[in-house]
Amino acid sequence: MFISVDQVTEYIYNMNQKTERNSRLSRIRSILSALGNPHEQFRSIHIAGSNGKGSTLNALKEILMAEGLRVGSFISPHLEVVNERMMINNQMITDDQLIQYMNDLYPYLQEGQVGEGSNFFEILTVIAFVYYRDMEVDIALIETGIGGTFDSTNVLTPLLSIITSISLDHTQILGDTIEAIAREKAGIIKPEIPVISAVKDSQAVQVIEEKAKLEQSPIFQLYKDFIIEDVTQNIKVQHFTYQLNDMQLKELTIKMAGHHQIENASLAITAVLLLNSLYGFTISEENIRQGLATSSWAARFEEVLPNVIIDGAHNPAGMEVLIRTLKQRYLTEEIHVVFTALDDKDIKSVLNMIDEVATSVMITEIHLKNAASGTYIYETSKHPHKELELNWQEALEKTLQKVNDQSVVVVTGSLYFMSLARPYLKQKAHVEIF
Repeated sequence: MFISVDQVTEYIYNMNQKTERNSRLSRIRSILSALGNPHEQFRSIHIAGSNGKGSTLNALKEILMAEGLRVGSFISPHLEVVNERMMINNQMITDDQLIQYMNDLYPYLQEGQVGEGSNFFEILTVIAFVYYRDMEVDIALIETGIGGTFDSTNVLTPLLSIITSISLDHTQILGDTIEAIAREKAGIIKPEIPVISAVKDSQAVQVIEEKAKLEQSPIFQLYKDFIIEDVTQNIKVQHFTYQLNDMQLKELTIKMAGHHQIENASLAITAVLLLNSLYGFTISEENIRQGLATSSWAARFEEVLPNVIIDGAHNPAGMEVLIRTLKQRYLTEEIHVVFTALDDKDIKSVLNMIDEVATSVMITEIHLKNAASGTYIYETSKHPHKELELNWQEALEKTLQKVNDQSVVVVTGSLYFMSLARPYLKQKAHVEIF
């Protein structure tokens, strides 16, 4: 019997955190069946992709909330507390609810029961689905964890499927080619369920289109079926025009930086228009505009202190858009980077990209089972002005001393590092302001 949320988190963190590629989702289906198939009792939108899932989800969530809907959201990873993964509107699942659901689920996880051997992500997925059923959400926005085909969330039959992007990430699990990864992400496409895609790589697009054709699923492709144009940017916001068929929305505003965030926003708009046309929703243009204008996403090009940015760019595709956005938003020639990563990432490629733009690089590490060692990252970096500081707080403090009007500090890499650095830096911001 769990009596505190600390006991719950300790228990699930000690579970197997590996994604099994051969279970065919049979275990989670068995658990859900024993619990009355809660995933079949609420409407959902399923979101997969190498990058952009969280930003797309949040833009869509803000629009639906502006319309007055009760919106569930399931994300990963969390930044500060595990409750963040399961929200309704802007309210996290409470500690008491998390404890109760874990106590209800626990008997099914024992030896000889349907959930024996369950992993970390399966447990959280089941809890989320029961939570959304019990709380009677109007719709739930569900991110995949890794991949799509064998992801624990792929038991859903959603109203819409969204694929944000394809890049070489989690290659040890998903495959080491763009086509293999695209095939995994395309696994969320269900028979006759519309799919919305912002994937650009021609080989990945072909895989997704073939899967959609096989499933007789209508596909809506960015820059083919819906477009964005008239993009303008300034320090605080971006403006753009969106068009799908005869529907045109001019002078839309988002505050998230980078062209990729406009693409993510366009996925959300397309989803809303399809909800209206196919499923009887009546979401207004006014609420589309309002939702986009208020949407933001923690640790995605987030300025937590003046000229201090945190961004969970954990793979080459993410680092590419981070660097592009830095060049758009900051005219400085000095970029000081604090970096660490998990050991399953393409660290060498990411460091090569950092080395090309950074004035200095501070390498650190975090205490996590699958974290890369700081020493390894340091030895992999070829930057002439690199430093190793294994204590991540000290690494931040040393680099913050370099902030001035002509420089920017970028804290980047693993989202797990962001989960530590963000509250630490936000506390410093609070102290400095008050």
